[in-house]
Amino acid sequence: MAAISVDSEQFSQMLAGEKPLLVDFWAPWCVHCRALQAAFDKAAEENEDSVLAVKINIDEEMELTNAEGIEVIPTLVLYKNGKRAASVVNPGSKAAIDAFLQDALGR
Repeated sequence: MAAISVDSEQFSQMLAGEKPLLVDFWAPWCVHCRALQAAFDKAAEENEDSVLAVKINIDEEMELTNAEGIEVIPTLVLYKNGKRAASVVNPGSKAAIDAFLQDALGR
């Protein structure tokens, strides 16, 4: 299943869930974000048993983006137990996303 787009209210609800939450902070005008989309969706699909993957459009959720300290996109953030556990800026490939997830999830 491809990652779904969420707003700040949905994000807050998902943050309280049991599964780690993987968030892709992105924007439609961002070339690197668009290039990473298929890789992020594939990684989300392959890891759906262990993480919940979502996308947050920074233009639509500026307050949340600022609160989370996102300054460069694309930025992937993994939240565990409701707290930011790890992040990576512009991973560039599915292999880089996979490596980030393995490290962040302690696999």
